[in-house]
Amino acid sequence: MDLHITGAEATEAERAAVDAVLGPPTSGWHGARRDIARDGRSGTGGRAAQDRRHQLLPALHAVQDRIGWISHGALNYICERLSVPPAEAWGVVTFYDLLATDERPVAVAHVCDDIACRLHGADQMCRTLEARLGEAVRRSPCLGMCDRGSAALVTRAGPSTERFVIAPATVDAVADAVSGTLSAASTLGTVSGAKLLKRIGHVDPTNLNAYRTSGGYQALSRAIALGPSGVIAEVTASKLMGRGGAAFPTGRKWESVSREAARPHYVVCNADESEPGTFKDRVLMEGDPFAIVEAMTICALATGGERGFLYIRGEYPLAEARMAGAIAQARAAGLLGANVAGAGFRFDIEIRRGGGAYICGEETALFNSIEGKRGEPRSKPPFPAQVGVFGKPTVVNNVETLANVPHILVEGAATWAGTGTPESTGTRLF
Repeated sequence: MDLHITGAEATEAERAAVDAVLGPPTSGWHGARRDIARDGRSGTGGRAAQDRRHQLLPALHAVQDRIGWISHGALNYICERLSVPPAEAWGVVTFYDLLATDERPVAVAHVCDDIACRLHGADQMCRTLEARLGEAVRRSPCLGMCDRGSAALVTRAGPSTERFVIAPATVDAVADAVSGTLSAASTLGTVSGAKLLKRIGHVDPTNLNAYRTSGGYQALSRAIALGPSGVIAEVTASKLMGRGGAAFPTGRKWESVSREAARPHYVVCNADESEPGTFKDRVLMEGDPFAIVEAMTICALATGGERGFLYIRGEYPLAEARMAGAIAQARAAGLLGANVAGAGFRFDIEIRRGGGAYICGEETALFNSIEGKRGEPRSKPPFPAQVGVFGKPTVVNNVETLANVPHILVEGAATWAGTGTPESTGTRLF
């Protein structure tokens, strides 16, 4: 493929940032012969490089985190490494609000001026900050911190990048963060009463042992005992409806994917909630991340999924960190990987950080984003159960839907369905 890459070259720092994600470049030359099957424009492995197109968004984030913006030179280098035409990569990088192609200050504050924050005076705060900090301030759509008043997402590029949210935000706090005198702090409090929130504020969300002591992974043990068909029967009997807006029966969706002959099957957790006033998924991921990992694993067991993606909006740095920690600990404990819990099935989870695009909350737009394309919706049919991410059968559920699954398995479908109405069982978070 002739990528037509000319002009700007990546700096050493930009190359290092990309290589940290993609690994060091490999050569297509072996002795005095060239391996055409592996060789690419910069010796990165032709077809193999093209098969890694899905790493485009992580590579773009890596440069943005290290430099603060994505130069033409950095984009050229990414295109060489992944064999992506620059025009297509440019279409991707300019699709996302959080990715910059113009030089910016090292520290930038994305200040929410959406409806909830405007009710707390965000517009005037933005005006004041713009006058004081200039290009270091960017107005942002909803940051998902509507329970805490005005909010700002602060990013500091560098070798040890920082991304954190200030909420409630003030002019002085944002200015201090941009200047480097204010750092990240937890944004989660204690919640009482609600079943899905029972651990939040009471159980350490960063500790797998604490989660297990509180009853965690009992649901996976029961799922293993029931087997795939038994799990699907239990979820179907619970009448759990999707909590992402469409209210599609979860058990029916899982059964559809499980019956598909094409392989592999994928499990996708949609954590890209972006509607103003909606922040329930953030609370679950920050406060009970292991429950989401366990639920995705149960889904994989039931549907034959070998690989999972958790697609989380880029404005949720604490939730992303908590989920990454939970995934790493579960993997180290043998609860993810080649032989999950010694039960003889393979499953692992990869986090994909969104780039600031409301439309990626739509499931097929999310698939395109994971695949390294512009996050634009696809026509349906075909539906994800048949042709999902990478063209394979895919279960996609949002965070709240999955958070109910461990409770269903532990309590039993009939007990769990005792809450709610006959056609809309369980509880809802608002």
